Amino acid sequence: MRGRKPKNNFKQRKVKSQILLFLIFFPLLYVIINIIKWPFYNYLSDNHSKKTHGKIIEERNVIGKGVITKMYSYSYEFCVNKKYYKTDSKNQKYKAGDEVVVEYLESLPSINRIK
Repeated sequence: MRGRKPKNNFKQRKVKSQILLFLIFFPLLYVIINIIKWPFYNYLSDNHSKKTHGKIIEERNVIGKGVITKMYSYSYEFCVNKKYYKTDSKNQKYKAGDEVVVEYLESLPSINRIK
């Protein structure tokens, strides 16, 4: 009976170490991917983007501690191939109804930015 207990204990430690490794590795990988993707998106937008017109819409996005300070930005909307896309302008200078020029990737219009 004593021979079985160490094998069980070894399996439990192995599973615990795998779970711990996953809990450490996954958030780290997530942060690395998010840091790398923005320069990549900017490169693609700078070199392979199309332009269209968009409009600032009445959809507020809270900025930082905007719940307390009432700081927010509006979203913008544009249409490509009869499909509408909405994105946060991330800029307080725009007001609902303003016209903007939007750059987007033709193959993936969800990647876009205000020019």
